Parts: sequence; C-alpha cells; structure tokens
Amino acid sequence: MKERLQYLGKMLSLRTLRDSQEEEDWENYDQKDQYISGKEYADDTKERAGIGSGIVYLAIIVLVLIAITAYLIMSRYHLYTGYEVTAFFEAEDISGTRYVKLGNGFIKYGSDGVTYVNGKNETQWSAAYTIETPMTDICAETMMVYEQQGYIVQIVNVEGSLGSYQTDLPILKGVIAKNGVAALMLKDGKDVRIRLLGIEGTVLAEVRTTLEDQGQPLDIALSSDAQKLMVSLARIGSGTVDSTIAFYDFSSSGNSDDTHLASSIAYKDEIFPSVCYLTDSTAAAIGDSGFVTYSTGKNPKEKSSVEIGAEILSVFHDSDNIGFVMASDSPTDRYRMQVYRLNGKKRCDVSFSHGYAQIKMDSGEILMNDSGHLMVFTPGGVARLDTDYEKQIGAFVKIPGFRRYAVLTNSGMERIRIV
Repeated sequence: MKERLQYLGKMLSLRTLRDSQEEEDWENYDQKDQYISGKEYADDTKERAGIGSGIVYLAIIVLVLIAITAYLIMSRYHLYTGYEVTAFFEAEDISGTRYVKLGNGFIKYGSDGVTYVNGKNETQWSAAYTIETPMTDICAETMMVYEQQGYIVQIVNVEGSLGSYQTDLPILKGVIAKNGVAALMLKDGKDVRIRLLGIEGTVLAEVRTTLEDQGQPLDIALSSDAQKLMVSLARIGSGTVDSTIAFYDFSSSGNSDDTHLASSIAYKDEIFPSVCYLTDSTAAAIGDSGFVTYSTGKNPKEKSSVEIGAEILSVFHDSDNIGFVMASDSPTDRYRMQVYRLNGKKRCDVSFSHGYAQIKMDSGEILMNDSGHLMVFTPGGVARLDTDYEKQIGAFVKIPGFRRYAVLTNSGMERIRIV
C-alpha cells in the first residue's frame, strides 16, 4: 500500500507536468485539429496507460478512505457490550478506599489518609490524616479533603500535599480553586459563615449570612482562580420559599466595599440546592426541576433559563455541557437523561434502565457505573457501552486512546478496551 501511495504521488506530479507541457503545446498549434489528430503525438498509448493506472490507484485510495470513515462512524455510534483487559497493575487497597481521577493519575483516599498513584498504579506520594467522613472537591489538578461536620482540611495536588489546617467552626461544605484557596461554609450557631482560606488556613475574606436577612445558604461555588464566589440562599416564609443567587467578587477590580457583593438575583417560589462554575465566564444554579446559567463578569446576569419539568436525581457537567438524570415515565426504562449546551440548547433526551451509583463527564463522555456495571453515553445521547464487570468497581474513568478506559478496584487497576 505504501508503494502504491508513493507511485500515485509520482503519477500526480508527472501528470501535472504533462498538463503544463500540453497547455504550452496547445498554444504552439495554429490548428486545433493538428493537435487532436495527433500528428506530433503519433504514439500516446503509453501515456494513456499511465493515466489509466493513476485513476485506478486514486480510486483505490478513495475507496480505502471511505471504508476507514465508515468504520470510524460505525465505531462512534456502535453500542459495545463487552471489554478486554489490556493491562493490569496489582495493588491491594483496604476496604472503603475511594478513588478519583486527578491529572494523569489517581487519588486513593479514606479515613486515614490520601495517596496519589500514576497510570501504572505506582505510589507517587502519600499524606496522612484522620477524618471519619472525608469529603472532597477538585479543581484542575488540585484537590481538597475535608471532614464534614468536622474541622480538618487537607489540600493536595499532583505533586503532593500543599497544606493542612483546622477550622474553629464545623464545616458544612468546602470547594477548592486550582491555586489551593478554599471556600468553606461554616456553621456558627443558627447562622453560616463563608470563608476564603489560603492553603495554610489563613483567612483571606469572609461572608456572613443570617437566616433573618439573607436566608439559609444551601450551596457555594468558587471560580478556578478563587476570585469569584457564588452562593445559593433560601428563605422559607409562610407557605412560600424565596431564593437568592448571590455573586461575590474578591478581585482588585471587584466591588470595593467590605461585602464584596457584585450581584444578587432574587427568585419567588423556587429553590436552588446546587450551584457551580461551568467555566470562569459561565455559572449555573440547579433547581428542583430546571436550571439557570449566568454570566460572571463584574455584574453577573442571567444568560439562559431551562425548565425541565421533572425532579432532578443527578447532575453532571463539564466546560461545554450540563446534564441531568430524572425518573422516567417509560414502563421499560427507569431513568431519563437530558444534556444541554451552556446556552440552554438541548443536546439529547434519552432513557435507560440500568441503575448507577456514580455519574460524571470525563474527556467529553458521560460515564456511569455501579459496583458491577459500566455504561457510557456521548453528550448527544448515543449509548457507547453497556456491560457487566467481573470485579467490584471503585472508579471508572476515561484514559487516552480510542475506546480505552481504566477501572480501579481494591485489587488493583485494569486498563480496558471496549469491544
């Protein structure tokens, strides 16, 4: 095949030269019929044979390209129902170990510490702590582990531990920026304090909310550069629930007063249990049956609003999409999944029946798993994988390569290729 391609290249360049020469020859003839009669080209059989061979080889190349394209399209839309293990890296982990993808490796964490391993399950570093109920948040290659309803915070990245500290108030929720700055919701009696802290626990800024004035904070989100904070608050009245989405700007160009409040948007009879930064320029608030996206400039405003019309069970997103899983009305399928672009345009609306414990977007795909089953969808709703797995799954992630994934279990890491 290589020789044929080289020959075809030569034929095309020779043909170009001949075309140029023929064009010059044409201009030298006063009578077209002299050229057409072939008086000066008495024997052109060899040339015609060369042209014919070039056409044949070109046709072969076109057919090969068509076949490759058809194969790739089929592979992208084909539902795979099995897998083959391409590599296995053994490592015995204690029961209860949890796994998350971080950079090009993986974090293993539990109640006694955190360990970072590379793609071959080789330990790169470890950090010890004692946290009964560890919770995590990740931004880029930085991760925080904190004690829910406790006081301990551990900040790490792919290189190792960045810092650790203890708070003076119980932690309700924590989020991290890529530079290691954390935003913590802290319980202070009936009220909630929201603090920005450096990697060693230094207080950088604080937002104090009161139940009577602003309402109860439900969730917080921090931009990747730690300059902007988003807070969902709710106030329950006599038979009504009012919500507020508040944006705070801690940059030098932000609001100069002590509150750092950049914008506040009120809603009647709505509640938003979850907020997130989809990108540094777009944020989202997820309600019980819909979502709102916002610009995140100096004066944050609504960009789009979508009413889903069903109770949301799960939310997942990346920098291009935001997706939801709801209960399905279908007698055959338990769940219904919808994926939207950041402008609110719907990308898919599909149903599926198998249960799941984890769902996330990873490398442009939607990955789901429970303890013994794997599923993959595209953001456009195409089912790519649906298969049982022979071991108890701790984490399911995408790795570089076409149809390549990794599964982490207590006995080690398996790289698989779906078939």
